[in-house]
Amino acid sequence: MRRSVPSMAAALVLAGLLAPAPAAADPVPGRIAYRPAVPVPATYRLDCDGDRPGSTCTVVTTARHRLGHVEEFSTTVRSGDQVWARDTVYSREGQVRSRPFVLPEQDVTVDVKVSSMPEKFVGTPLRLMAWNLFVGGTINRQETTGENLTQLIEYLNEVDPDVFFVVEAYGSGQKILDGLNAGRAADDRFSAVQLTTPEDYSVNGDNLWLYTKLEIEKVYPRYADADISSFNLGGARLGLPNGQHVHAFSLWTWHDGPARHDSHDAAIQNLFGLPRTKTTEQILDNDRQRRMAMGKAILEKAIPSFIGDDDAPVLMGGDLNALPHEDWTAQFANARGHGGLVLPWPYTKLYNDAGFVDTFRYANPDAGRYPGSTFSPLSGYLATPGRIDYVWARGRDVRVLGSRTDVRRLPRHQDSRLDQPYPFYSDHGSVITDVLIRGKGTGPDRPAVNERPADPREVWHATPDGVRVPPSELSATATTFKPGIGDPGNAVDGNPLTDYHSYYPEVAPQPHYITVDLGKVRTLSAVRFQPKLRSNMNGTVLEGMVQVSTDGTTFTDVERVEWRRVTEPNDVDLKGVSARFLRLRVDYGIGGASALSEIIPYEARS
Repeated sequence: MRRSVPSMAAALVLAGLLAPAPAAADPVPGRIAYRPAVPVPATYRLDCDGDRPGSTCTVVTTARHRLGHVEEFSTTVRSGDQVWARDTVYSREGQVRSRPFVLPEQDVTVDVKVSSMPEKFVGTPLRLMAWNLFVGGTINRQETTGENLTQLIEYLNEVDPDVFFVVEAYGSGQKILDGLNAGRAADDRFSAVQLTTPEDYSVNGDNLWLYTKLEIEKVYPRYADADISSFNLGGARLGLPNGQHVHAFSLWTWHDGPARHDSHDAAIQNLFGLPRTKTTEQILDNDRQRRMAMGKAILEKAIPSFIGDDDAPVLMGGDLNALPHEDWTAQFANARGHGGLVLPWPYTKLYNDAGFVDTFRYANPDAGRYPGSTFSPLSGYLATPGRIDYVWARGRDVRVLGSRTDVRRLPRHQDSRLDQPYPFYSDHGSVITDVLIRGKGTGPDRPAVNERPADPREVWHATPDGVRVPPSELSATATTFKPGIGDPGNAVDGNPLTDYHSYYPEVAPQPHYITVDLGKVRTLSAVRFQPKLRSNMNGTVLEGMVQVSTDGTTFTDVERVEWRRVTEPNDVDLKGVSARFLRLRVDYGIGGASALSEIIPYEARS
């Protein structure tokens, strides 16, 4: 398919580069005016590994470098109103290469802007981080040795944020501050403020904190009304080294209304051609239970009461317990896990309507390639992406340079005893965004963070090669199961919505075994293990061994498996082995349990 990339002159017109330099803005009281950037001519080329949909490309842009200046390169790849890639890069070398993007089915247009500014009037870089710490880094008080909190602080020091928005500090706030500052130089130390006041404590105590290397010029007083309190929002005015300032807020909004669960169920129902149990409007009603009222209180009452008509940048981070409306447009209806759904989530749209930018999605516009799920690295990822944690930014002086989510422990922590049950330091992933606040200053001083593309294993891939053995010819047994609810036969009944589940509430020590009788010896090409498709992923198999037997007594190991905490199917190549019995030895599953929706064997084709 031909890619519609306009000529350079046309691109310059599209980007406004041939327009005259803008007039200097009138100074705003309390702010330091900076010199406006001047547009400069540029050329670009697409560097692709192919010319078909799915090819990977970058945009290479070149402009004349002015001595003593820094160039700002802004690139946008779009199909009409649909944006697929976006980059803002500062360089003193006159050439930059954008982050890779994947060509969509539609024709694309590349818009390029390059402007130049004096090297001392670029701005102040800030690394922003938002994170829910799951009861102060104690894994909901399940981890009592303090090792997880120690590792969490080491991870924070690796990220090294300038502003850190914290949810669920719950008694660990001072320990985190002490850990962050241990061994730091005097000019690199953090300050912190507990934002949730005692009258708004939960049973776990305080909630919101704000950490920063910037000067805390003013802590905003407690705000409380019928919908929110300091448990939900708090913040401070932070001074930048150049005399400018920003407003920074930590926030948390209510978790009632199972938006993730309902969207997951709807996507699964669409995927398997099953009747929908909830309409789109019923799913969206999850936002309307409490979050809409909370959002209006935050955006229309609390924040205006703090900052008045000051137009300095506003930075905000936290756990909204809500899905992003930008991810659920028609553009991404067929993205992995979306199941054809278009869900115009009203709550997160409130923030966009109030002028805030979802920095993760701004930096990573392709929601299919960069789902950015932050919930949950511990209890598992549903079929639909669970991006419920955010860093928001508002202001004409803000430039988003990059954003990523983290959901795995640091490599040096992955050998600890904590890694298997708790592969991250919290049940929420963190969100890290690099921004630049335009103004006096020399600009970015470290590489911007970048999100990794979605793991190909997360894609709901095609069925394995071979002929599926009919469910009517299969039976199954297990060493442990929940009678009437988790019978082993549920794993071979052909119904993806029934499950095998090991016995509970008492949990037998693993390994657990589930064995499928194929009815006769067959030549097998593959077997598909479908994790259970419920929103509760307890029992999802993470580690085990696939085994085969001809007599049901003597089993041979075929392949050791290590699977992700996801609902997508896991396929094992059986390479034409002859067997009557297939067995999965479950060495480890979420919660110490074992569960599967379906075990689907495939015979080799004749």
